[in-house]
Amino acid sequence: MAKGAASKQVITDKILSTFPGTFLYNGGKEIRIPMIEDGVEVQIKVTLTCAKTNVESGSDVVLPGSVDTVPTMAPTAGFPTAGVSTPVAEVSEEEKKAVSDLVSKLGLIK
Repeated sequence: MAKGAASKQVITDKILSTFPGTFLYNGGKEIRIPMIEDGVEVQIKVTLTCAKTNVESGSDVVLPGSVDTVPTMAPTAGFPTAGVSTPVAEVSEEEKKAVSDLVSKLGLIK
């Protein structure tokens, strides 16, 4: 069985049972969710892909060199999860002074 196949099936089943009229299309590769928008039917197409590498929530916006972490909650979707932590950026005194100097030179604070 392909990586993530069981999890994708759980999610697919949940989507199919949540939205009336939802159906599988393209050999089960797409989930189509019919909706009415401005009086016209539209179909929202959903495809699920298992990620090759797991990442932490917010890790795409973490500053390099940050070391502190704070706990975050991840959606469980029926799966057991462990506590996930995300690094918190700390601003150094040197960085604070550089910003202060820049703000002063630009005349942004009166």
